[in-house]
Amino acid sequence: MNNKFDFRKADKLISPNRYQDLKPDVLLQRLGTPPGCTILDLGCGNGFFTLPAAAAMGDEGMIIAADTSEHMLALLNNRLPHDNVQILQVEEVTLDIDTATVDATVAIAVYHEFNKPLKNLAEISRVLTAAGKLMILDWDPNAAAERGPGKEHRISLNQAVKEIESAGFSIDSSENYTDEIWIIQAHLDD
Repeated sequence: MNNKFDFRKADKLISPNRYQDLKPDVLLQRLGTPPGCTILDLGCGNGFFTLPAAAAMGDEGMIIAADTSEHMLALLNNRLPHDNVQILQVEEVTLDIDTATVDATVAIAVYHEFNKPLKNLAEISRVLTAAGKLMILDWDPNAAAERGPGKEHRISLNQAVKEIESAGFSIDSSENYTDEIWIIQAHLDD
């Protein structure tokens, strides 16, 4: 079963409507990482969150734009990302990132694509610093709208919370972000 986003529809990921709906500036504010931090944009696609995050983190910060799709990463590279963006093709569960070097990981509309969510979360945990933060947004299977992946591919907020907690994170908040998207913010357990 392939539940990965079709790179041929990549323009939808950086449409004005998506920026208006998901508001990357608001997400950055909620994430609370000051300039100079390292953020992993996991499943970065063609840079919807990567480029605003790079601007917000400044020259001293770093955005690791990671995706499994070389097509998406090529599209991101063509958008001329900032100097503080490291483009990284990754395997689904393995991140070629040093342990405890990332201040925050953001995964937008990609959690439902994880074939092994607990292993993915363990790898995210490995690369996060002790004070590391996690922010996941994904499609609500109970949403009335038909945009996004099929409802059979979506993960409920409750299921994601259980998986994230079982991976050693403490949930800071879990709620609906829009009518179609939920958001979870968490940090590593002490």
